[in-house]
Amino acid sequence: MLHGQTRYNIQSRFVDEIPRDLLQWLSPSRRRAVDVDQSEWGAPAAPLSYPQATPPAPAWRVGQSVRHAKFGLGVIVDAEGRGSDARVQVNFRDAGVKWLALEYAKLEAA
Repeated sequence: MLHGQTRYNIQSRFVDEIPRDLLQWLSPSRRRAVDVDQSEWGAPAAPLSYPQATPPAPAWRVGQSVRHAKFGLGVIVDAEGRGSDARVQVNFRDAGVKWLALEYAKLEAA
């Protein structure tokens, strides 16, 4: 598991050298297409298509003036990431330049 999501690596090329009677797949989704008898499962299903959602416009932009409860007034000088990983670099008048995670920083437009 990585970043809260289950990740699977690609199958090793050496798995084919292991005798089939010694292998045991733990989940049915890991069965290879060559192992599946078409008469058992029928014709392959068409792949699912999902509507593509447009990502929301970012709420903060470089050059925008912001206010932070502890650091005061500042200007966004850099931004990176998306969603919960988004962060901005703000040049505060009194506190200097700081990177803030938008998920936790309570920034207000100034």
